[in-house]
Amino acid sequence: MMFDQILETLRDNGKSGAAYTKTIALAEQAMKDDAERAVAYGLLCELGERFLESTGRLPVTSVQIDKAFEEFSKATNDLKAAYDKGDAGETLQTVNAIATLSRTPLDLSA
Repeated sequence: MMFDQILETLRDNGKSGAAYTKTIALAEQAMKDDAERAVAYGLLCELGERFLESTGRLPVTSVQIDKAFEEFSKATNDLKAAYDKGDAGETLQTVNAIATLSRTPLDLSA
């Protein structure tokens, strides 16, 4: 599973738009390399793209960046935990919750 590597890539690259772009590319590669979890990696792509679409070229504060990172981190860790546990029902619930989150506008209010 590449969940930790995806999260580390975002963290180590400053949680910026460029970092989300790298994270999306890594998640896309993970979809190909770890097809059993492709839906989870696809959802992380969606969350990364949502960040990029929400921020565009607008200035973003460090508080907003940290808030978005916390949300992305929670989603990533929830997916990892669900797959680690191996309970299909719990995994489906987690995937569904994150799918819903990925279609909810990113709230960057401080």
